[in-house]
Amino acid sequence: MRVLHVTNVDLNGRRFGGYDLLGELAARGVAGKQAVITKLSDNPDVVSLLTGPEDERLFESICAVETRHSMHCLLHPWGRVLAETSEFRNADVVHYHLINNRVVSLLDLPWLTELKPSVWSIHDPWAFTGHCIYPRSCDKWLTGCEGCPALGVPYPMLEDRAGQMWRVKRDVYARTDAEIIVASEHMLDMARRCPLTSQFDRVHRIPYGIAADGYLRESERAESRRRLGIPADDLVIAFRSTTTGLKGLPYIFEALASGAPTRPTTLLTSDHRHLVDGLAPSYNIVEVGWVEDAELHARFLSACDIFLMPSTGEAFGLMAQEAMAAGRPVVCFEGTSVPEVTFAPECGMAVPMGDSKALRAAIDTLAADPGEMRRRGILGRDLVIEHYAHGKYLDQLMAVYEGVIKRRI
Repeated sequence: MRVLHVTNVDLNGRRFGGYDLLGELAARGVAGKQAVITKLSDNPDVVSLLTGPEDERLFESICAVETRHSMHCLLHPWGRVLAETSEFRNADVVHYHLINNRVVSLLDLPWLTELKPSVWSIHDPWAFTGHCIYPRSCDKWLTGCEGCPALGVPYPMLEDRAGQMWRVKRDVYARTDAEIIVASEHMLDMARRCPLTSQFDRVHRIPYGIAADGYLRESERAESRRRLGIPADDLVIAFRSTTTGLKGLPYIFEALASGAPTRPTTLLTSDHRHLVDGLAPSYNIVEVGWVEDAELHARFLSACDIFLMPSTGEAFGLMAQEAMAAGRPVVCFEGTSVPEVTFAPECGMAVPMGDSKALRAAIDTLAADPGEMRRRGILGRDLVIEHYAHGKYLDQLMAVYEGVIKRRI
């Protein structure tokens, strides 16, 4: 079997875009290739659809035109380029990822999926809306996205054409023949409720797989803290510190600033630095920055006691899954996929959306009961092994590939 993965970039977001699957599925006899807009690796199995500076300038120009006219993923010609590649012609299955990152034009989806047996992983709710990635409390995606109240969120619009884009998607999807993959029950429910995608009758829920053995055991906690310069006996609260509003940093800051910690506490952050400097009078702060190194990532999770992920929009929650694999309890908001992924309330702790007081109360509850922290952490790792085994994930993907090939013969 030969599978071509199509996405915007190979290495960034490699778990989302199929890059990691190239080697993982090769061990099962699947010859994987990847077609991208931006190639960062030197992997010969990855081909860039942009062949030089002229293509790169054209790409930027088209992006600017689409932004100026409040449209998205309509004008890019890379689907036509894709269809001419030997990787596409030789593929038995084409697996599309993150096409909303301006990979192919929506208008090309019907004929591309007619040319080859196709799978489309819908990694976020953009496919269900007129323009935004996460509708959050807005429910206009259910009725046509007319009168959009949030034009400034990604992908932003200068004029309100969300309703027009919603209708374009409706027409495109009606002519698109693809197996659909989502990672959570939360996304599956949205796909079934949304008038745009409710007509897709082959929607598969396949949670991302993870190898729990890639995360450090409890015996490594002290060494992880030593390497990161964290006091051995501190309570350690880890989270992603980012300007991306969906990840809930303002609520974390408000919760932690609402009162002094009950015991010496270190805040361990990844991604952006200096966003929580205002908490320094009450907390020790250790920032590792953007993490690409697998060993540092494992140390980051190993060193903490509690992982915070109060996202206001989340289609799955990979970092929550990783924290569970590392044996750490996760605190999150209700209303996204994270409570489902963390098996709240038995394992993860979910509090009302946007409630920083409840978030602080959950942190204090765990801080006061090390035994409960440990119990939830152990349970989380066990649940990862049971429900998110990487081999099971690959088996399910291969079953979808085999099914779409048989259906199209």
